[in-house]
Amino acid sequence: MKLSKITPLFKAGSESDPSNFRPVSVLPALSKVFEKIMLDQLSLHFNKNKLLHNKQYGFTKGRSTIDAGVKLISDIFNAWEESYDGVGVFCDLSKAFDCVHPDILVGKLQHYGVDGKASSLMNSYLKGRIQRVHVNGVTSPGSQVSMGVPQGSILGPFLFLIYINDLPFFVNEVHEMVLFADDTSLLFKVNRNNVLLDDVNNSISRIVNWFNVNNLLLNENKTKCIRFTTTSVKRDIGNLKIKDSELNFVDKTVFLGITIDSKLQWGPHIETLSNRLSSAAYAVKKIRQFTDEDTAKIVYHSYFHSVMSYGILLWGAAAEVQSIFVLQKRAVRGICCVSPRESVRNKFKELNIMTLSGQYILEALLYVQKNINDFKTNGDFHQYNTRNRTNLSVRPTRLQKINHSLYGNCIRFYNKLPSEIRELSLNKFKALVKRKLINKAFYKFEDYLNDPNPWD
Repeated sequence: MKLSKITPLFKAGSESDPSNFRPVSVLPALSKVFEKIMLDQLSLHFNKNKLLHNKQYGFTKGRSTIDAGVKLISDIFNAWEESYDGVGVFCDLSKAFDCVHPDILVGKLQHYGVDGKASSLMNSYLKGRIQRVHVNGVTSPGSQVSMGVPQGSILGPFLFLIYINDLPFFVNEVHEMVLFADDTSLLFKVNRNNVLLDDVNNSISRIVNWFNVNNLLLNENKTKCIRFTTTSVKRDIGNLKIKDSELNFVDKTVFLGITIDSKLQWGPHIETLSNRLSSAAYAVKKIRQFTDEDTAKIVYHSYFHSVMSYGILLWGAAAEVQSIFVLQKRAVRGICCVSPRESVRNKFKELNIMTLSGQYILEALLYVQKNINDFKTNGDFHQYNTRNRTNLSVRPTRLQKINHSLYGNCIRFYNKLPSEIRELSLNKFKALVKRKLINKAFYKFEDYLNDPNPWD
């Protein structure tokens, strides 16, 4: 029940360096049955009593990496709207799941009401675990594991959420934090004309101290800082420090698989994405030469469309997206075996494939539908029985960049929906909207906004 089999999986670099191998853990099947029961009980307790911090987006029902991205981008926009800059600190924790101290974790579980026999059960689950390493058909003797949540377990990720749950309380309320499991991102609002980093450094010191007390190690060399600003004037804002080490300020970084830069211009992400999708489009074309259309479609959805769609809610309005759409049309031509000069608008419909802009509109509409209570209607601000009373209200903004990005477009897209579609259940809503958008095959999202009857 407590025995795990570890198989080292080579990543890259020198094979003589153990750090270049990823340990893949296999646990007994029976242990996962018990873990599932324990997870259900723990989840019920924490969800019923609303114990998980709302800044945590990892491994929580109804939340995703994209929700975490939306939160970060919204926090940056809010800082800009208030004429502040944002200083983002993207923390890199070294092997966080392996550093969890079982005694500390059990103490935190007791703090959240998991006591008595339940506490004893968790203590037994975490301690006395044995692992064996299997390499080239040879298995090592058993070695006791004294730290960490069990790798490859069903319960481990949720236990880590509990372990890190109190971290947000160590950040000043005027600043923001976004957690996705062990990915910890901080955003500090600073005066763009007179940047004082004392408060920022104090907050970072408190967080680093929390990491130390909880046996977690912050990798200073991989922790990145970005100054998010709307101005083109570069000003020296001083240094952020962890003890005697200065943190690196960069122009861009990768946040949960999405490249973000200091001005939230999505060119760097789209450039990286284009390189990846170009290879995928080529693969689709080559596969089609040896297989049928249905097989090529499967390859397209697996290697092109899923990659193209990831995070599109954040970057889908960028001007550079046309380069992605060119690649999508190339992939569709590869499936259909048509020439580069032939229009593929009808091919999108025939193949039941959504265009890039259609995918962006779909993700935006789904985001609003899932989070409708976070939006205000025109009727919330007046009592007149007007035709647009149930439409979502567009928040006035000082910056056009904000008005024409995430929230602004979500609201404009949603206000084009007929009331009978808005009232559907989420599953029926998604199915109907997806079918309509595939049939329309919009090449630009502006085509949807300019269409007087997009849902006919």
